[in-house]
Amino acid sequence: MGWAARQNISNGLPRILATRLSTLRAAVDVQHLYRTGKHAADRGTRFELPNGTHIFEADAATIYAAALTAWLRSRGASVLTNDPTKRELVGPYEARQFQAAPFNCYLACHLNADGGSYASIEYMAGTAADKLALSIGREIVRDFPTIGRARSVPLTPRDRGSVCIRFIPTPNAAVIIEPFFGDNPAMHELFAAPQLHQLGETIGEGIAQWWERRAVVRVA
Repeated sequence: MGWAARQNISNGLPRILATRLSTLRAAVDVQHLYRTGKHAADRGTRFELPNGTHIFEADAATIYAAALTAWLRSRGASVLTNDPTKRELVGPYEARQFQAAPFNCYLACHLNADGGSYASIEYMAGTAADKLALSIGREIVRDFPTIGRARSVPLTPRDRGSVCIRFIPTPNAAVIIEPFFGDNPAMHELFAAPQLHQLGETIGEGIAQWWERRAVVRVA
């Protein structure tokens, strides 16, 4: 079901949707931001746009993460997200993951670089997060056909990116979300705020479908 169709349904069933994810606890972490020490100025990759301006990875991720957080909360989920005033999801990645350990899923929000044309959702090999990765990727490709395809990428502790998620305990699910390549000119239209907002809601639907399928398995 596409994004527009889902919006029509949500307008007609507000009471049902408001409690759709009432049992879910999610942590939405815009990584790169709020680090300390030598990483204090980190904002991720800097992407140059055709009009001569630029945007940092963390700035774009902040927009889609905010939309994702709002979407989940509007459906009843409890969401932990970056809040320096409360010391929530700030500092070293390992410390953030320990703080998020009680939550059902941990979403490390990034963008990709190196000119590809796909959504990359990474997870630790051997964990149940593979199903969450597949669900998020499926929704991204459905709502954003220009992205092309989705890849679910298993990581080992030796892989560089594993530090972003490897401290989340099982059976909770942790993924690195890299929905598109910011240095691919064909993807530059996705930096527009409405597109990033829609992207966050699309990721939310992927999370919701994963959680609902998991609930059916638990009942069965």
